[in-house]
Amino acid sequence: MSSVRNAVRAALHQLIGDKYEVLEWIGGGGMAEVFLAKHRAHGGLVAVKVLADSLSNEPRIVARFREEARTAATLQGHPNIVAIIDIGEGGGLHYLIMPYVDGEDLSRYLEQHGRLSNAETIFLARQIADALVWAADRGVVHRDLKPSNVRLDSSGRVMVLDFGISKATDVPTGLTTRGETLGTPYYMSPEQIRGETCDARSDLYSFGIILYELLAGRKPFTGDNLRIIELGHLELTPAELDADVHPVLRDLVARLLAKNREDRPGSPREVVETLRELGLGTAPRAIEARAPERPRVVTPPAPIPAPMPLMPEPPPAPQPPEPPKGFPGWLIPSFVGLVLLAGAGYWWSTRAPEAVKPERKAVTPTAQVAYPETVQDANGPLLLVAAGRFIFGDDSADSPNPWREMELPAYYVDATEVSNERYAKFVRATNRPPPGHPEFHTAPGLPVVQVTQDDAKAYCAWAGRRLPTEAEWEKAARGPHGHVYPWGNAPMKSPEQLVAVDDLPERQSPFRALNMAGNVFEWTVSPFPVTDREINDMQKLTAGQPVSRDWANIKGGSFMLKDERFFRLYMRRGWPVNQGSPMIGFRCVKDAKP
Repeated sequence: MSSVRNAVRAALHQLIGDKYEVLEWIGGGGMAEVFLAKHRAHGGLVAVKVLADSLSNEPRIVARFREEARTAATLQGHPNIVAIIDIGEGGGLHYLIMPYVDGEDLSRYLEQHGRLSNAETIFLARQIADALVWAADRGVVHRDLKPSNVRLDSSGRVMVLDFGISKATDVPTGLTTRGETLGTPYYMSPEQIRGETCDARSDLYSFGIILYELLAGRKPFTGDNLRIIELGHLELTPAELDADVHPVLRDLVARLLAKNREDRPGSPREVVETLRELGLGTAPRAIEARAPERPRVVTPPAPIPAPMPLMPEPPPAPQPPEPPKGFPGWLIPSFVGLVLLAGAGYWWSTRAPEAVKPERKAVTPTAQVAYPETVQDANGPLLLVAAGRFIFGDDSADSPNPWREMELPAYYVDATEVSNERYAKFVRATNRPPPGHPEFHTAPGLPVVQVTQDDAKAYCAWAGRRLPTEAEWEKAARGPHGHVYPWGNAPMKSPEQLVAVDDLPERQSPFRALNMAGNVFEWTVSPFPVTDREINDMQKLTAGQPVSRDWANIKGGSFMLKDERFFRLYMRRGWPVNQGSPMIGFRCVKDAKP
C-alpha cells in the first residue's frame, strides 16, 4: 500500500508541485487518499484529497467527486465547515484541495477520552449543529455525518468535513439512486437505510447518534453484521442514557433518534435553539485535541492591506449601520461618532498585523502558582489567566502601540462581557440609572452598552472585581502567542449584529474567554492619548457640546461596524470616559490570590 501511495504522491507532485510541496500521506482509504501539502509562496498547510485510482475510471464516482467541490463551495464562509480551495485533474488523478485542520477527529478523541460531560457535549454539539444550519439554509444534506468527519483543532473548535456525498435537496443530479444508501451504517437514518430521499432531518438523526455517543461513550446500535445494525436503526430503542445526563439533552436525543422523521426536530436551527437554552458558560478546558506530529511549517497571517503613512488625511469612514428600530435619536451622535473616529483618529486600524511575525513563538512561561482554572460567584464565571510573559502590541516601525514582551501576575477575567441581565441586578441593588438603550430591558442576554467608564467601574467594584488594563485585556484575548485574533491569525466570518454574550464558542480566546474579537468594544482603565483632532471631531458630532479630554482605550471591535480590521486584538482606540456608546460594553477582571 505504501508503494501505491508513494506513486500517487509522485504523480500529484507533477500536477501541483509548482505551487505546493507535497509533504506526506495523512489519511484516507476506500474512496480517496489524503496528503498534507505546503503552499510554496505563503507556507500555508493544505490537505489534498485524491480520488482512489481504482475509482478514477468510474464516471459516476468521478462525477460525485466533482460534485463534492461544488457542494463545498456553496457552504464557504462558515467557521465550522471545511471549504474547498481548488479542484483539478490530470495524469489520471482527480483531486480536491482544502485547508488543513491541525488536530484530531472526534472519533479518535472519543476513543481517548470516553464519554463527555454535559458541558463538553453542549460545547461540541452546538458547533456541529451550527454547521448543519448553514448547510440546511443552502439546501445541502451531508448524508455521511459521523465522528470521523468532525475534526477538532487544538482549541476545541469543530470543523465538519466531507460533504462529499451530500446532495442539494432542491437539485436532483441523478448521482445517487434509490437503494444507493451512501453512508456509514452506525450513523445512518432509517430512511437512508431504506434508500429513500434524505433531507436535513436525516442529518439530524446522524447528529443524534453522535450526541448519544458523546453522552454515553458508546454507539446506540452495534452488532456482528450490517443487518443487525440496520435493524437497530429501523426498529430498536437505544439504551437509556445515564442519570447524570441533563434531562433536556436526554429529551433532545430521543427526539433526534425518532424512527419517523416527522417526529424529529423540524430543522437544525431548532436544535441550536434548544442547545442555546441550556447555556454554555465557558468552553470546557478538557476539549483540547492533540495534533499529530507534522513537519514544522511556518504559516504567516493572511495578507492585509499595506500600512498607511503616519497621520494621513482621514480615509472615508465606513457607513454606519441603521440604528435599531426604536433607537432614540439622541443616541445617534454617539453611535455615528465611533464609526467616524475610526477613520479620523485611529489611522493604524488599517495597518498590516505585523505584531505576529511568522517565526515568533510563544514566550517562555513563568513558574505557576496553582489556582483554580475557573471560579464562579453570583456575578458569573471567571477564567484564570496564568502568570507569565506574553506578546503585547504591534511591532510596526512607527506603531503608536509598539510590540514588546510583558509579564503579568495571574488574574481572572470574566468569561463573557457583562450582559444586560447581570447589569440589571446591579442597577436594582444600587439604584444607579439604567443605560438609555432600547434593548436593555428586552434582551437580557446581549452585552450591556451605553455605559460610561465610570458606570463600568462602579459595576465591577460592586461585583468584587475591577476593569482591566489594556495589557490585561490583550493578554486574556491573545494568549502568549501574540495572535491577531483569539482563534489565530486569519479573519473569521462575523455576525453583523450583536449576539448573546455566551454565543459563538468557536471565537473563544486561548484562555477560553468569549467574544473578545467582536460583539462590542470593551472599556479598559488605560488612558488614550487623545489629540485636538479627535476632540474637534467629537465636538462636531455633539453639536458643539464640551468634550472631555479624559479618554480611555477601548478594545475588541463591534460587529455593528461590519469590518474585520476592528477585531484585531492589538488595535487600540479611544473614547471619552464620560460618554457611552451603543457599541461599547465591558468585562471585569479580578486579582488571583493564593
